[in-house]
Amino acid sequence: MLPLCLAAAVAACQYAPERTIPDPLPETLEWAIPETGATAFLGVEVRENDSGSLESLSFDPGVRVHTVTERSPAAAAGIQTDDVLLDFNGTELAVPEDLKALLESFDAKVPVTLRVQRGDSVFAVEVMVEAGASAAAPAEALFVMDTARTLGAWGTAAGAVLVASNAKGPLRGMPVGTRVVALEGEPIVSGRGLVRRLVAMEPGSKVSLTTESEDGKRRTRSVTLLDEGRRVTRASVPILTTYTATADRSRTSFVLLDFYFISLLRYTREGGEKRTRVLRFFEWSSGVGELDG
Repeated sequence: MLPLCLAAAVAACQYAPERTIPDPLPETLEWAIPETGATAFLGVEVRENDSGSLESLSFDPGVRVHTVTERSPAAAAGIQTDDVLLDFNGTELAVPEDLKALLESFDAKVPVTLRVQRGDSVFAVEVMVEAGASAAAPAEALFVMDTARTLGAWGTAAGAVLVASNAKGPLRGMPVGTRVVALEGEPIVSGRGLVRRLVAMEPGSKVSLTTESEDGKRRTRSVTLLDEGRRVTRASVPILTTYTATADRSRTSFVLLDFYFISLLRYTREGGEKRTRVLRFFEWSSGVGELDG
């Protein structure tokens, strides 16, 4: 009976894939994500188009206008706060970084067409953006980490550019510097935009990524997204053993012969620190202690 219970306890400790993504090398960022010039001025500050409810958080297409600068091209075109910008010159918008990346491609005063949703109405409006007239932009992240679908770090440079990835993840074989310009045939203009679309897809599904080389040649790659399946977060046999873990496996705990006030063996791993206690009298730690904050 005892061996059978122990076997059941061991079976509950399911394997979880390594989800770490290495930090991109500084020299990689220098050539993979070149510095951009001045951003064309539209005159809006936008945010992600989420539901606004923590209880049922969801993300809809487009980006929501938070503020409109007075006497700006957007104001002149009639754009209002809470409007949703659905696409920019025919390219769909998913995150604010998409709009920023598209504005960076202009070097002259040119008209662009915005598809705008206001309430239940959708309309097209032409806006004359002004190249090089933007105010200083706040500091932004160079790349975004995708720990849910590709185990890769993605920057923005005329699409989404891979700057680092887990060697055993879904992107194995894809070299650093690969630039993705489309997902399932739909254009990609920023790293965050790619990650947002990937996270909305089913784990384990196969997706088509269109990549473009420096000489302009395109090719299609098939990638199977990460699927970790369901995880056991708690399993116990009263008195004999108890196993608990957080969903992301950042903390795990295993207790053998638990009599509540004393146990034969108690093992806990939290981040990089591991603690082991035998009875109540022998305890040791290993690894590096980590502080959150």
